Amino acid sequence: MPVAETNFVGQMPSLNSLPLPIRRAPATFLLIVVTSVCFLLFYPAQWVGMLELFNFVPFRSAGGYVAFGGLNDEWWRLLTPTLIHFGWLHVVFNCLWLWEFGQRIEHRLGAINLLGLYGVTAMVSNYCQYLWEGPSIFGGMSGVVYAFLGFIMMLSWRRPGWITPPPMAVFGFMLIWLLVGMVGSMDFIGAGAIANGAHAGGLIIGLILGVVVSVLPVAFRGS
Repeated sequence: MPVAETNFVGQMPSLNSLPLPIRRAPATFLLIVVTSVCFLLFYPAQWVGMLELFNFVPFRSAGGYVAFGGLNDEWWRLLTPTLIHFGWLHVVFNCLWLWEFGQRIEHRLGAINLLGLYGVTAMVSNYCQYLWEGPSIFGGMSGVVYAFLGFIMMLSWRRPGWITPPPMAVFGFMLIWLLVGMVGSMDFIGAGAIANGAHAGGLIIGLILGVVVSVLPVAFRGS
């Protein structure tokens, strides 16, 4: 006799009951949920302790001063800056772009490979930001977003039709936004500092990984 799992109302929702986009891209959706939860834990209360724990470079703040430590063996710091955001628009736009690009990649490569791609590109983009600016406080998913963008761009060029690309206007907007940040226009219009090193490093590693995946046998590239 089949056994049905139940909850307090008598039925357990299955994955099939979830909206189709989430079923097709659960790993991307999971990244958005984790990012959102971390933002809600950190930003409304300005929880400095979480920022100290998640920043790429360890630091301590006291009396309005910030003292940075050196790189150490706290491996999670390679990833966790992507989970820190400094405003509602910051997190909302990054999550929207993460979904826009991530679900396209996941639909082709699968959830495990999408999470692996996130891990690699997060580490590279965070380290590039560290090389760009030195010890500093930074955060955001935008380095990964630009990596996903570069990944799709390269595969769309080398394997047309293999991944469904977004409209060309999206590519154009993202690249223009990258250039605007590079020339310092964000500070001029009052949008605040931009993690240009993470953006540029993310885009480059995304392009490189796109080349790598494009030359792999089909069996290793996903269905």
